Amino acid sequence: MKNAKFESFIVLLEDMGRAFAKTVHYGLRAAATMSWPALLATCVALALTITILPLALFLFIVFMAGKLIAAAMGLNERRRKSLPAAGDGE
Repeated sequence: MKNAKFESFIVLLEDMGRAFAKTVHYGLRAAATMSWPALLATCVALALTITILPLALFLFIVFMAGKLIAAAMGLNERRRKSLPAAGDGE
């Protein structure tokens, strides 16, 4: 008995592999026809993208987490001030 879901998953992986191979082949063909200065500029741009993009994402996550923590602390402080104290007699 064959599993149809597994077979469809294998077909999907084969399609992804073919698409990846086609993309690599296209990129290699494009790189082979580039002049040396264009190839150098492409390599520098790719290196900057590979190094700066993860740094930007990391800093975004760190600052967003800091903002959420600060907002939670401020909300907690505001909520604590708005509640009546236990010894007020109310």
